[in-house]
Amino acid sequence: MKRLLLLAALALAASACATTTTNTNTGAGNTNTNANTNAAAASPTPAAGPTQADLEAKERQIWDAIKAKNWDAFAAMLADDFVIVGGDGTKTKAALLEEIKGKYDVTEYTLSDFRLVKVDADLAVLNYTASEKSTYAGKPTPGKPTRASSAWVKRGDKWLAVYHQESEVMEMAAASPTPAAAAKPAASPAAAASPAASPAAPASATDAEKAVWEAIKAKNADAFASYLLPDALEVEPEGVMDKAASAKMIVMFDASKWALSEFKETKLDADATLLTYKAAGPEHGKTVEMYHTTVWTNRGGQWKAAFHQGTVASKRM
Repeated sequence: MKRLLLLAALALAASACATTTTNTNTGAGNTNTNANTNAAAASPTPAAGPTQADLEAKERQIWDAIKAKNWDAFAAMLADDFVIVGGDGTKTKAALLEEIKGKYDVTEYTLSDFRLVKVDADLAVLNYTASEKSTYAGKPTPGKPTRASSAWVKRGDKWLAVYHQESEVMEMAAASPTPAAAAKPAASPAAAASPAASPAAPASATDAEKAVWEAIKAKNADAFASYLLPDALEVEPEGVMDKAASAKMIVMFDASKWALSEFKETKLDADATLLTYKAAGPEHGKTVEMYHTTVWTNRGGQWKAAFHQGTVASKRM
């Protein structure tokens, strides 16, 4: 899944993105199991977890600690295996603290457009738009809004942030098809999903992610959709998509020359895994690199994606 899905189908994305501006739990992500829509629909509903208000409050506590330069309080709200993903790659908790202490100065911030994805009773992902006024190493930061997401997990009797990712907001151009899309009308999802023997259930989150990409490359929208939880959310620089919106983009994107690397799994709780990796492929005559993250959960022996985010690779100023 990648931002090219949106770039290649702006006409479709215009309506899809319009439905995701409200605070609803919707989305898409790279996910895999048996390509069985009925099985996906029958996936058990996770037990009640934290409310959106609970996690919004915790997210603001983190921002307040950063603003106050209270690094001890900030560190105490992060799990030891915390992972942060940005344009400059993936970092650990220790690496992040070393990077921002004495360099990062936030004077103002605003958080809005919250969306919550409950993975299970002990895990949820909160997505929102963040804007800030800040400096890094004495230089003003770009100040552009970002699509930010944090995964919160219950460890013992405490809720801790175990993952955070930011993608700079990119405005979509006018809704007109790209030359590639115009030259070849999109098939409907049903037409694109050519029936084939159901693959074996993937043994790991990494295997599941790779299987999703195979569905994307085959433009098999039905198989792709069967890999996602009903309320899965996909976050890209150009917008936020629910499961249905992401599935519509599959037939518009040529993933045949994209390559994946640097896979890393972080176990979040008994049933969920955070998968980070790098993807690279052609776009408008040049190679584009992105950092991707998917939150996978195992439901009855089947890996299902609850959340996915992509961030364009960039260098720190």
